[in-house]
Order: sequence, then structure tokens, then C-alpha cells
Amino acid sequence: MKKAEQMIRIRYILFFGVIIFSSCDGLKNKEEKVEALQNQNQLSVVNGDTLETGFWMYDGGINAVSKSGAYTDGYKTGKWIYRMNGDSVGFIWNIFNEKGVKMNIPDHLKPINDVKLPVLFQADVDDSDDNTYLILLRYNLKEMKSSAYDYIYQYNESWKSNTEETLLSKEFKKFYFEGIEIFRAQVETERRSKYKATSYIFVVKDYLYDLTYKNAIDKSSAIDSEIFNDVLYSMECENVDLFDYNSKKYLKEENVEFKSDPIN
Repeated sequence: MKKAEQMIRIRYILFFGVIIFSSCDGLKNKEEKVEALQNQNQLSVVNGDTLETGFWMYDGGINAVSKSGAYTDGYKTGKWIYRMNGDSVGFIWNIFNEKGVKMNIPDHLKPINDVKLPVLFQADVDDSDDNTYLILLRYNLKEMKSSAYDYIYQYNESWKSNTEETLLSKEFKKFYFEGIEIFRAQVETERRSKYKATSYIFVVKDYLYDLTYKNAIDKSSAIDSEIFNDVLYSMECENVDLFDYNSKKYLKEENVEFKSDPIN
């Protein structure tokens, strides 16, 4: 068995059904979010990078969700209010900072303790559904003698033998930023209920990271998508800030095509 296949098999033995969601037009230039700024804010400078700090308000962002709350050195802290179509919901944002990764996590995601590699972080969505969660995986590509392309290809191939969930639709895209390329796998499945999930897959210093969020379709909204985007935008891996305020510019995107398609 090839190293890349072993990596994918480990992933599915541990979490079969980590398969992928969210309306993700949000993975674009972070400046689009800054343009939505409507209220007073301050910027602090740390190691040459401009960081959000103080109170910020975004009015009708990429997912038509308005939000407001406080930053501390680029990370959301305390209670944030998200609004859409007259409805509002509040979340307390915390900071996860372990194992070489730093990122924002909202309090409606309940962390699971004592996870083991390749899992760095896992949390259940507070919705009484064991099939919904957020998970972050990490693999050493140098040790596996593999690549992000191998990972994406084997993920696509894995659907040929998947008997646990019915695949309804799938989409693979590649997003180009200055300094980093990010893959997105977006999948809709059915297993008693219908689910959607989204994985973002990227490489930092020979490590492949897979951040996946899975949610039930009938319980999801644009606010859920916006919150997941906020988790992604906050990520710092191996001391690399993926979306620092100054330097990460969205360039373009393209579809990732495969020679074989298991659902056609």
C-alpha cells in the first residue's frame, strides 16, 4: 500500500465520515471583510504585522452576515454577536494554542480531550448529533513521502468503497494566495439525515493540515458558514499566519479535476 493511501486510510479509520461542508465563497481576499468595517477600530503592530484589536463591526459581509465584537492582537475574544435577516445569536470566542497551532474556537463547539495524532483538535457541535463536528488533522508529508495532491486524489478515490454514507454531490477547488495554496473539498452526503461538510487542506513547513467542519443541512445557516470561515482565517500553524492582515492576497481559484468520478 502506498504511503498516501495509508495516510488516507488512517484518516478514515479514525473518523469515517469526516466529509466536507459550508458555503465557502468566504475563502477570498480578507480585505473584503475589512471593507465591510462600519465602526471604530484600532490596529496594533506586532513583528511588522498589522493586527486587529479593539471593537470591530462588520455589516453584511460575504455571507450577508453582520457581526460585531472585540479583537485582542488579531484574535476574537469575548462575546461576538452575529446577525442575519433580523435574527441574532451570540458566541463566546476562545483561543486554542497547542501543538504548534493557534486559532479561534467558538464556545458552541465542545472540545474533546485526549485526542491522538493525526488529530490535533476535535470538537462536537452542540446540537445533539454525533455526526456533526469540527476537526483538525496534521500529517508529516516528508515522513509519508506524499503531497497535498496525493491526499486530495486518495480522498476522492475513497468514495468508491464508501458504504457508510451516500454521496450526493462533491466539489474540489484550489485557491491561490500569495505564499500559500489551499484546497477545498465540499461534499453533501446522506446518512439517515442529509449533511454538508467542508475541508480546507493546506501545507505549512512539510506538514499537511486538514480542517474539516460537518453540519446537518436542516440545522445549518449562513451564520454557521461565517463562523467556520472565522476559525479558518484565524489559524496560525508552525508560527505561520495563513491570513495575516497585510500580506495574504487572494489571487485566483480553479476546479480540481480527476480522471475518474465515482458518482458519475
